[in-house]
Amino acid sequence: MTDDETTQPPPHDFRAEQAVLGGMLFATSLSNTVIDEVQQILRGPEDFYTVRHQEIYAAILGLYGSGKPVDPITLTAHMREEGSLTRVGGAPYLHELVQAVPTAAHAAGYAQTVRDCAFRAGLITACTAGRAAAYDASSDPAEVAEAVTGQLQTLASGAQEKADVFWAADHAQAFLDQLEATAEDPIIRTAWPDLDAVVKLRAGQFVVIGARPGGGKSVLGLNLAAHAALRYGMPSVVFSMEMGGDQVMARCYADQARVPLSRLEEKQLTDEEWLRVAQATSRISEAPLSIDDTPRLSLGRLRARLRQMEVTGHPARIVVVDYIQLMQLEQSWGRQRWEQLGALSRELKILAGEFKVLVVALTQMNRNSESRTDKKPSMGDLRESGSFENDANVVLLLHKDPPNSEGEPQQGRMDVIVAKNRQGQSGVTVPLVFQGKYQRLVSQARGPKPCDEQLAYVAGESAP
Repeated sequence: MTDDETTQPPPHDFRAEQAVLGGMLFATSLSNTVIDEVQQILRGPEDFYTVRHQEIYAAILGLYGSGKPVDPITLTAHMREEGSLTRVGGAPYLHELVQAVPTAAHAAGYAQTVRDCAFRAGLITACTAGRAAAYDASSDPAEVAEAVTGQLQTLASGAQEKADVFWAADHAQAFLDQLEATAEDPIIRTAWPDLDAVVKLRAGQFVVIGARPGGGKSVLGLNLAAHAALRYGMPSVVFSMEMGGDQVMARCYADQARVPLSRLEEKQLTDEEWLRVAQATSRISEAPLSIDDTPRLSLGRLRARLRQMEVTGHPARIVVVDYIQLMQLEQSWGRQRWEQLGALSRELKILAGEFKVLVVALTQMNRNSESRTDKKPSMGDLRESGSFENDANVVLLLHKDPPNSEGEPQQGRMDVIVAKNRQGQSGVTVPLVFQGKYQRLVSQARGPKPCDEQLAYVAGESAP
């Protein structure tokens, strides 16, 4: 690579960027239509190379989204209120943008030019980073290849996105055929009928499960994947960055054999327990369940793993990520950690649709719930990123040992709070019984509370 290549700015078209913004600000009856068309072409403010154009575009969308008219005057007031007007060149520059275009009619064409430049810039960034990593003798060549492939795949999928028109007439017959089909039930059923009655999990969904450390999220995620693989033969993969593969499988054996995890770890089993463990390991060895314990998992490796499963003829149906804050974050996704996590959340949602899998992302919640009297978690407790709330089809929050009416903790009870349910009822609490010694969650007996015997049986156990 020559010095000129290293100092050359990425592909961009300053005049096209101005023309896009000027067209969106053009005070005619076409303005709203133009803004809609541009939004269908550009991914977001990041497609603009010029920083102030990024800010102006974001401000236009904010103004438009609030239902207010968009023109240089309203945008000036909006950006002045936000404190960004001076940074972008003030009101004169906003008026200059409008004067730079004779008509708003060609804004979509200019937007495509801006998008193409951003795509080329992304290709250069990915390839340059891959080249540098390949020269680094301490790097793993396989991981470098996976990372570059994943980044290029993400770019390619973004470039191919189109705002397809979905006609009801075209879908009606296909929907009826789907209802009449004798194929497998599209609903992915869990081990908890009470939860299934509220939440209908399907391939293509992005599900977020939040809990405090030790709150049982790893148990729920593993139970879900193992049940689908063992009961229904659904290929399931658990990406575990907190525990090694041996630890994860030990928890799975304890669950399936009904043998306390501590006894498995100490290798002190009765003859009956040995038999149950042998039977459990035999069943599990035949199930399409896999564990990937790569530390600092990257999105590229995750994609590569799913592609590998497709090539072998066993495409994944369920993906569990334990947990999302431990994934490798890319600097290109933003300067701040919350920006990077937000981008990762969106990428996981895209991945769910791309591979037609159920993606279950476990996430840690902040300490806010501990300061409340009832310690009940809420959506605002999701650590570092509100994007989880926006991107997820379903958000489940775990509340371990919730207090009873007298304020005493109900040992052994796990409340699953359905904080968001895009295709069903939200705000519902599903109580489960946590059998900590077996690393297992089970539906409670029908009724408002677990029976005293159940609670006494499992009291004092903890979750990873």
